[in-house]
Amino acid sequence: MKFKLNNFFGKEKRINQPLTPWEQAQKKRHKGVLKRNSFKKKRMGNKLPKLVRQRKALLHKRMSINLLVFGLITLASLYFILPISRVKEVNVSGTDNVTQEAIKRASGIKINDYMLQVYLGKRHSARSIKNNISEVKNVVFNLHDRRVNIRISEEKIVGYLLKNNKYYALNSKGNVSIVQRTAPEGNLPVFSNFKTSSETKLLAKQMNKLSSSLLTGISEIDAVPASVNPERIRVYMNDGNEIIATLSTFASKMQYYSQIKAKATGKIRIDFEVGAYSTELK
Repeated sequence: MKFKLNNFFGKEKRINQPLTPWEQAQKKRHKGVLKRNSFKKKRMGNKLPKLVRQRKALLHKRMSINLLVFGLITLASLYFILPISRVKEVNVSGTDNVTQEAIKRASGIKINDYMLQVYLGKRHSARSIKNNISEVKNVVFNLHDRRVNIRISEEKIVGYLLKNNKYYALNSKGNVSIVQRTAPEGNLPVFSNFKTSSETKLLAKQMNKLSSSLLTGISEIDAVPASVNPERIRVYMNDGNEIIATLSTFASKMQYYSQIKAKATGKIRIDFEVGAYSTELK
């Protein structure tokens, strides 16, 4: 029998000689190792350029984000440093000069405030104006070219409360203005000796029910409470007549004023407390 030596894992074996079980297992393991090593090299070789590209893209993205954030911070810093970011002028339209100044104070907006701060606080400023200035019904802000323009529409005013020789507007909702006046505006009545908010709200409610001719025909209303009638009021008309009435029923009784006045030949005092009758005013 011919023999040929073949170096397989460092051992000799005969040609055409069947492999032993151990040799078969070693051969199989050797092939598996070679296959895995080949696959690993192939896979890593394919993935490496892709990983490099992904890493570069991520670096570019991060750099772009950082540049954008830095640019925004720089622009914001420049904006707040430059005068363009601050209020140069505050204007109010839609009302008289006295109320305009009060509205400016109530808004809380001052010269050199930041325009951005004013823009973000518009709702708060409008609420402050409406709560403190009873003459104001609606508030609209317009910010342009470093100017804050406040346009208002006025609430209906039913008269002026007299306190310590100052006059304060009373609107139809019963709110009293903080604006002090040395004289009432327009041909509206003056209210004296009304001390509580419940009284002024009831007074405003009654006055709001009157027609415009009756409202402007009243010169003054004084609270003159009595033990039997704590709501007793005395009304002075511009035509020289006087009226005694109960506050809660004043508006409903005043609808008869024109009829009673037409029957009189001179100045009269009308009593609306109980029923409705008149006497000559001396």
